[in-house]
Amino acid sequence: MPVDVVELNKIKKDFYGIAHFPNTVGAIDCTHIRMKAPTTAEHIYVNRKNYHSINIQGVCDSTLKFLNVVARWPGSTHDAFIWFNSELKRLFVNGTITEGWLLGDSGYPLRPWLLHVTPVLNHSQAKERYNTAHIRTRNVIERAFGVLKARLRCLDSSGGTLLYNPGKVCKIFVATAVLHMCIIERIPLPEGRDPHDN
Repeated sequence: MPVDVVELNKIKKDFYGIAHFPNTVGAIDCTHIRMKAPTTAEHIYVNRKNYHSINIQGVCDSTLKFLNVVARWPGSTHDAFIWFNSELKRLFVNGTITEGWLLGDSGYPLRPWLLHVTPVLNHSQAKERYNTAHIRTRNVIERAFGVLKARLRCLDSSGGTLLYNPGKVCKIFVATAVLHMCIIERIPLPEGRDPHDN
């Protein structure tokens, strides 16, 4: 996650262009990557949908580029627990990132730097505008995970189950997230490399 003010201001400006939600430095969510049942501590990898997975937390910018990925927790781990134990949270708490908000869903705690849509009983126009802008802006993280899984089918449940141990599944996800960012940024192959070489 960038901490440079110039970079953060560009991210904020780009997010603002989506639905006029100000001061947004990232959209945060978790996704589950299906895997075979591990041989040890199998039960902690069973998620709420009753299959084995790794629960991956990601933060992206408005272009669907991942700014931060946490890939290490079993499928039964709650999103808020992953956030609470992340280095990114510490960057906000200790003031390394001094301004800007992450937009999350209701699985995350409400904090000065982490906002989510809250149920509104009295639907004033201002609250409706807030919720609508928040939802449209935060949706980029769901799209980022969707594009990544569509591009690299091994991550999507429709592509099957990763047949590796939890540690390798985490490494595969991080590698695919980096590849996804290289594609988005249109980073060329290293000079002198033939794309057809194996």
